[in-house]
Parts: sequence; C-alpha cells; structure tokens
Amino acid sequence: MEEPADSVGGGAPQGPTAQVAEIRCPVAARPMRLLEWKVKPGSLVNVDSVLALCAPIPLEKEAGSQPPEQPKRLPEKKLKSDRAGVVKDLCCLLGQVISPGGVIVRVEECSHPVVMKGLCAECGQDLTQMQSNNGRQQAHISTANVSMVHSVPELMVSSEQAEQLGREDQQRLHRNKKLVLMVDLDQTLIHTTEHHCQRMSNKGIFHFQLGRGEPMLHTRLRPNCKDFLEKIAQLYELHVFTFGSRLYAHTIAGTPTHTHIL
Repeated sequence: MEEPADSVGGGAPQGPTAQVAEIRCPVAARPMRLLEWKVKPGSLVNVDSVLALCAPIPLEKEAGSQPPEQPKRLPEKKLKSDRAGVVKDLCCLLGQVISPGGVIVRVEECSHPVVMKGLCAECGQDLTQMQSNNGRQQAHISTANVSMVHSVPELMVSSEQAEQLGREDQQRLHRNKKLVLMVDLDQTLIHTTEHHCQRMSNKGIFHFQLGRGEPMLHTRLRPNCKDFLEKIAQLYELHVFTFGSRLYAHTIAGTPTHTHIL
C-alpha cells in the first residue's frame, strides 16, 4: 500500500531562493517502523517518488487479538513525496518508529526554472499533472515565465535565468564586436501577396501555404536583398520582426539567411 506524506514549509518558491520543506508521516496514519530508505541525501525526487518502506505498527487491541506466537503483521506501506526537489536530510534511522506527523525527510524544493512543454528541465516533473488534493489544477508553481527562444515559444525560463542569458548574449556580442540590427520583414526584405500575376516570371518567387486549406502565398525578395543580408551579417547580428504569424515568419526564415525572428 502507498501512503502520501504530508509536507510543511510553504508553497512553491516565488524567486531564485530555494525553499526547504519537511515531509512528514501522514497525521492520519498509525505509527510506522522504518524498514528501508529508497532515497539518500542528494537524490532527486518528484511528486509520488517513493521515499521509504515502512511497517505499520498494530494497535494494542489489534495485537492482543492474535496468539503471541503469531503477531499480526500489517502490509508494508510506501511513503511518497508530495513535491519535487532534492533530498537534503534523512530525519529517521532504520528501525525507528515514526509517529504520525513526524518528520521523515527534508527536501529542497525545485522552483522549475526551465520548462519545456510543461516538463521541468531540472527535475523532470510533468507540471501539467500536478494537482491539488481536491483534484483542481494548482496555482502557478513554476518560476519560468519568460520565453527566450523565438523559434521555441514553449521553452520558458525564470527571470533569473533570462537575466543570465541576457548577460551572456551581451558578452558574446562584445567578443564578436557586433551590435544587433532589427529589420522589418515585409516590404523591407521581402514582398508577399496572395495574388499571383500569371504573366510574371516565376523566377525568384517562393510559393507556399501555411496550412491545409490556407491560401497560396507568393513571396519574392526585394531587389539586392541577398547582397544586403550577406554584407550586413558580417557587421551585425541580424534579427527580423513581423506583424505576421509566427508560422509565417519561420517559414520565410527557413532559407539560410542566418537571422533571428521576433
């Protein structure tokens, strides 16, 4: 049988400072004898990770109903973590009787600073599956709230991580002796239309659809655009932006122009 442990120590961290939570023996459980640890200091645990195996101790009236040579033996129970993080301390000894509410382990909680499609990159926890006891989705539990990669909007990082990445970008640009140049995509580098003139040459025109049932689009580089990009890329890190959809922007940037899309 499995027994979810109780925790004390506050909710999800709201900043870079790690919080340490005490995971306790369930208050509603009977006293248990610790048989085996399933974790050690430094172990990474997720919600529902097994912390220890315990043997519930029969109550006196239950034990007295059995012959002395055949004491009642209750099924072993698995004590599980109710949060993700790293085990800091084991608070009980093997063979020790743990009272209801007694501290089992201390866990440094994961603040989930990097999240990709709902999965924490630090601890591997599926944040979309974390629910409160009443079955409703918990409040926001991750510090990852900044999208840093234009081409992967599902990748989110914490403000602290974003600041660090920003500083690293600055240092890289300084080393390369480059600035960032932002250029509008439509009517500056290219021209896109839904109306294709049949009398025009198809040379240099890119025909594409953004999805099934979507209109056919026709795009042509503006005069001298290729030469401009090749020369400016030697001086600047080039970013382009557009009021069009992200799918449209990345479809256009699929050609090897060494640009970033905003």
